[in-house]
Amino acid sequence: MRTLRCNPARQRGAAAVEFALTAIAFLTLVIGAMEFSRLMLTWNMAVETTRLGARVAVVCDKNDPAIRRRMRDMLPALSDSNIVISYPAAGCTSLSCEPVTVRIVNFDVPLIVPFIPLNFTLPSLATSLPSESLSSTDNPLCD
Repeated sequence: MRTLRCNPARQRGAAAVEFALTAIAFLTLVIGAMEFSRLMLTWNMAVETTRLGARVAVVCDKNDPAIRRRMRDMLPALSDSNIVISYPAAGCTSLSCEPVTVRIVNFDVPLIVPFIPLNFTLPSLATSLPSESLSSTDNPLCD
């Protein structure tokens, strides 16, 4: 009867192979978690940017450049084509109008996954506030 013995020569390099397989799986999880976290941070920053834009839009003149500038200061990757501002119809009062709405549309977030160029497009994000003065008279937000 033949006995099975562990031959040390046959086991050489097994630990390196096991480490390589485990490291690939571990690094994939780590990079995926980092990318997901970065994407969620950008998403949250975009939501906060729409809130800031809406706040500035309701207290500044209609289509004041300070609105887009302040939004780009908060989220530098934004371009003017990503920002849509909707004002109430002319001639209405602040009590009888539609609110001022600021949207971020078609905003692409490039993912930094090694060797794989991917972009994630955020869904349209919007914030609406009731129109206030729509005038920049003596308002430091509109500088």
